[in-house]
Amino acid sequence: MHGPELFQTKGALDPIMIAERLGEILTDEGRGTDGVKAGLAALDEVRRNDNAEEIASRLPYFCSGCPHNTSTKVPEGSRAYAGIGCHYMVQWMDRDTLGFTQMGGEGANWIGEAPFSTRDHVFQNLGDGTYNHSGIQAIRAALAAGTNITYKILFNDAVAMTGGQKNEGGLTAYKIVNEIKAMGVEHIGVVYDEKEEVDLNAFPAGVEKHERAELLQIEEKFRNFEGVSAIVYIQTCAAEKRRRRKRGQFPDPDRRVFINTDVCEGCGDCGVQSNCVSIVPAETELGRKRAIDQSSCNKDFSCLNGFCPSFVTLEGAKLKKSETAQLDLPHLPQPEIPAIDGTFNVVITGVGGTGVVTIGAVLAQAAQIDGKGAGMMEMAGLAQKGGAVHIHCRIAESPDDISAVRVATGEADALIGGDLVVSAGAKTLGLTKTGRTGAVVNSHEIITGDFTHNTEFSLPSDRLELQLQARLQDKVILFDASELARATLGDSIFSNMMIFGAAWQRGLIPLSHQSLIDAIELNGAAVDRNLRAFEIGRWAVLHPEDALDLLTPKVNVVDKPKTLEEKIAFRADHLVGYQGKRLAKKYRKLVDRFDDPRLKEAVAKGYHKLLSYKDEYEVARLLLDTKTKADAEFEGDFTMKFHLAPPILAKKGYQDRPQKREFGPGMLRMFRLLARMKGLRGTPFDPFGRSEERKMERALIQQYEADMGKLAQSLSPETMDAAVALAELPLQIRGFGPVKAQNETKASKQREALLDRISNPGAGLATAAE
Repeated sequence: MHGPELFQTKGALDPIMIAERLGEILTDEGRGTDGVKAGLAALDEVRRNDNAEEIASRLPYFCSGCPHNTSTKVPEGSRAYAGIGCHYMVQWMDRDTLGFTQMGGEGANWIGEAPFSTRDHVFQNLGDGTYNHSGIQAIRAALAAGTNITYKILFNDAVAMTGGQKNEGGLTAYKIVNEIKAMGVEHIGVVYDEKEEVDLNAFPAGVEKHERAELLQIEEKFRNFEGVSAIVYIQTCAAEKRRRRKRGQFPDPDRRVFINTDVCEGCGDCGVQSNCVSIVPAETELGRKRAIDQSSCNKDFSCLNGFCPSFVTLEGAKLKKSETAQLDLPHLPQPEIPAIDGTFNVVITGVGGTGVVTIGAVLAQAAQIDGKGAGMMEMAGLAQKGGAVHIHCRIAESPDDISAVRVATGEADALIGGDLVVSAGAKTLGLTKTGRTGAVVNSHEIITGDFTHNTEFSLPSDRLELQLQARLQDKVILFDASELARATLGDSIFSNMMIFGAAWQRGLIPLSHQSLIDAIELNGAAVDRNLRAFEIGRWAVLHPEDALDLLTPKVNVVDKPKTLEEKIAFRADHLVGYQGKRLAKKYRKLVDRFDDPRLKEAVAKGYHKLLSYKDEYEVARLLLDTKTKADAEFEGDFTMKFHLAPPILAKKGYQDRPQKREFGPGMLRMFRLLARMKGLRGTPFDPFGRSEERKMERALIQQYEADMGKLAQSLSPETMDAAVALAELPLQIRGFGPVKAQNETKASKQREALLDRISNPGAGLATAAE
C-alpha cells in the first residue's frame, strides 16, 4: 500500500504531531466531534508558538584524547564509511567520511556501490565491539565479493558508546589479527599508540607494525592493494582511560601539556592535528590564542603535533588548587512552592558528561520522598560525548495522574538550563510557553566541537540570551553558574546543582526543601559540596549583584587596552621589546597617517602583526618566560620540555612536513643566546634570514607599507569596508612554517580581490544590479 507518510520514520515521535494526525483521521472519517475540532484548533495555536530559530547547536564530539581523533583520518583523495559506534560522529567532522550502515553491515554498502562507482577503493571504520558482535560477518562478505576495501578496525578495549563495558569473550587485538588472517585477509597492518603496552612479537609473521604517527602513510599504501585489507588500530578509549586511572588500573603519565600564549599564533593547527576538545580559546590583546583545559585533558599528547613552538610539556607539575571565595550565606527565605495542577512539567538541559542526568535523578527521588508521583525520561543519545542532554520530568500528586512522561510542545512549567546553547535551542524553546514557563539558565559559554576546525568560532551568546528573553520575558534568570561554582567551590562541575538550587528558590520546583536535601544525600556523590552548591544557587538569585561581585577579580591587574590610543601604545611598547625603539617609531609613523578610527585601528593591528613576526630570536625571547607563565597554573618542582622543529635539524615527515623534536631544559641557555642576538634580525649577518619563511615575512612588510601608502591617498566612503579588510588581512597570516605558508597563500588571493574592489568601487554594485 502506498500513500502519504502518516508518522515520520526517523527521529522522535512528537505527542502533538500524533494528536494532530489522529484528529485529522477522525475528521476525515466524519467522526470529528466538537471536542476533536476544538482540540485541533488548540494544537494549531501551540504549533504557532513553536517557532524558535536554531541559532547554534551542540553536537556530540569525540572525547579529549579519543582514539577516533587519529584513527578516522584518511589520506587526501580517499573516502571512508562510518558505522555503529562512537566513530559515527566523524560524519560531522572534516574527515571525508560519508554514510553509515547498521551494525554488522559495515562495508556491505560498498559491495553494492563499487561496481557502479568510478572510485576504486574506500576505507570502512569498524569498532572492536561491533566487530565482535557481527562486523566479522561483513568482512567475510567483502572477501567473498572480492571488494577493494580497507577495514580500519579500532581496538579501544571497551564498548565505549554504551558506557565502557568490556568486550565479550576476552577479545584482544591479537585475536582480531589472527581471525582476519585466517579468514583470508592477506594485507594486515597494526598501528598502535606508542604509550600503550603492546607486545608486537605476539602478532603473526608478515603483519606490518607502525606507530600511530605513520597512520596516513600506511593508509596510502593499503588503499592500493587489491581486495580486502585491514588496519588494526590499537589505542585505549579515552573515557575508559580516565575511569581506570581513577581506580589505579591504568598508568597516568606525570606529564602535562602547557601552551605559552605569547608564542601561540592562534592558527589552530594543533586542533587540526589532534581534533581535541581540550584545546580551548584564550582571548588576548593580540588576538585569540589557544590554551589547554587541564580538567578535561586525557593526556593523549597528539596536540603536540601542531606545527608550533608554543607547546611545552611539564613533567612533575601539579595543578594548583583554585582559590575559593569565603562566602557566609545569610538566612535564605523559603520560596512559595508552586501548586500542581494535574502534572508539573520540568525540562532540564545541559552538556553530556557534566552531571545533568544526576539532577534529573535527584528531582525524581525528591518527588518520591515527598510522596508524589514522578515520571522521568532522559534524552541523551551520544550526549556522554559532550552533546546536548534533555531530561523531561513530570511531577504529580499521584503516579496515576501521569499519562505520558514526555513534555510536549508548550507544556513546560519550568526550564532548568545547565547550558545556554541547549536551553536556547529550538528543540527546547518549543517546549516552553510565554507566560507559563519560568527558567533559570547558566549563561557561561561552554565551547562546542566547532572550535577544533574553525579558528574564529565563537558562540553567539548575545543572540541566544535574547532569544530566551524574547520567549520567556521576565520569567527567565541568567547567571554564570560555572564561574560562580569555580569561585566558591573550586570546580565548575557543581554549576548544574547551583542552577537547580536557583530554580527551586525561584519557585519553579513543586517540592519541599527537605526532600531535595534528602535526595542529594541519597545520591551519595560529593554530598557536602553538592549541598553547598544548591544553597549558593539559592543565594545567587536572591543576591545577584553580590554574586556578580564574586566573579570580579579583586586583585589589581593590568586591564586590556580599551581606547584606540591604548591599543596603539601597547603594540608600540611590544615592538620596543621585540627589537627596539626605532621599529616602534616606524610603526607609529604609518599608523598616524590615518585619521578614521576604524581604519586606524585596523592598520595598528595589521602592521604590528607583520612587524613582529616570530622568528627564531623572538620565539626564544618569549619561551624564556614560560616558567613564569606555567607557575601561575601549576605547582611543584617540574621539568620543562620544549617541542621544536629547528631549521636544518628538523627531519621531513609525512608530506614533507618538518618533524618536531623534544628538547630538555638545557635549551633555555640557547634561548638566552638567541634572544640577545635579535639585533641581527633582517641584517646581512642574520643566519636565519635566508630561509623562505623569513624572506616571505620581510616581503609582506614592504608590500603592506606600499598598499597602505596608496590607501592613505585614495580613500572614499565606498571603499572604506574593503580598505579596513585589507588593513586587517595580515591577522589571517598566522602560524609557523608550512601552516603560515598556506595561510599566506589564502591571504594573497583575498588581497587581490580587495585591491580590485578598492580600485573599482562601483563594479560590485553594477554586477549586483545586473
